Amino acid sequence: MACYFVSYNKADRSWAEWMAWQLEDCGHVAIIQAWDFVPGSNFALKMDEAAARADKIIAVLSPHYLEAMYTQTEWQSLLPAIPQARKVS
Repeated sequence: MACYFVSYNKADRSWAEWMAWQLEDCGHVAIIQAWDFVPGSNFALKMDEAAARADKIIAVLSPHYLEAMYTQTEWQSLLPAIPQARKVS
């Protein structure tokens, strides 16, 4: 099955966890900060590892996500991991 990285803002953690549970219930692997990033670990490194490991990335888009200080950097840093984002027209 596929491996999904769920990107979210802390205000949307309950939605992100619900999505991750649904994915895992279907037999997929879900990578989610709340479950897989150990407090005190290098956040940027964990993000890079998650992006490299994931087949798909799901962003929990909300006003919180779009207005947060770090999430824009987070999803932009994930773009190189998406094959379609690497294609040049």
